[in-house]
Amino acid sequence: MERLDQPSALFLLHTFMFVCKVGSTTKGRLMRRSKADAEQTRTSILDAAERLFCECGIAATPLERVARQAGVTRGALYWHFKDKSDLLKALRERYRLPQEDLIARAAREGHADPFGLLRDTAGDLLATFEAEESRQNLYMMLNAMVPDTESGRWLSGCNAEMFGLLQRLMEQAREHRMLTPDLEPQEAAVVLMITMNGLLTEWMRSGKAFSLTGLGLKIMCRQIDSLRAPAA
Repeated sequence: MERLDQPSALFLLHTFMFVCKVGSTTKGRLMRRSKADAEQTRTSILDAAERLFCECGIAATPLERVARQAGVTRGALYWHFKDKSDLLKALRERYRLPQEDLIARAAREGHADPFGLLRDTAGDLLATFEAEESRQNLYMMLNAMVPDTESGRWLSGCNAEMFGLLQRLMEQAREHRMLTPDLEPQEAAVVLMITMNGLLTEWMRSGKAFSLTGLGLKIMCRQIDSLRAPAA
């Protein structure tokens, strides 16, 4: 075998390193592009699902129609979302607010003043809901679900999770002797759920006849304060 002289060997080494570098760079670009394309596909599916679910209803909208509306294949849709419940979960997470995470963390770790926390978060939640039509559409879409369906059972699970968080907050309030003795923590959580859902539903039903951040917040705060134990 012919032996390469040093300049030739160095040339081949540099060529090899250059090819490897180019290949690595190209691979990195392709991976980044592939990730960006996948994220764009997922966003297109969520946009299409939100639009169709609001226009036609969740039960009446098959996932195949969502795929067509999004301009993707059925395989692409099922690669991102295993079923309709998974898609609904992603839509729900899309509009999740930091205040919801704050309530969840307080329920897990404890809070010195659960009622003060609820008053603060209620104002932010109502203001965001009043300002963003997309959240209003999502709320009406979710509340139009038929209970005895896959999506309806998923929503029931979400409501049960929120109810559990509120109940734990009310248990903390009782431990701090802040909860009115007239109600059990579970009953206080029911009051909170009914008040918030009732406010949002009536606001939408009435054609937004009152201000959520005005009268709505006043009602919510008065209801929260009514759960406090009387001052000693």
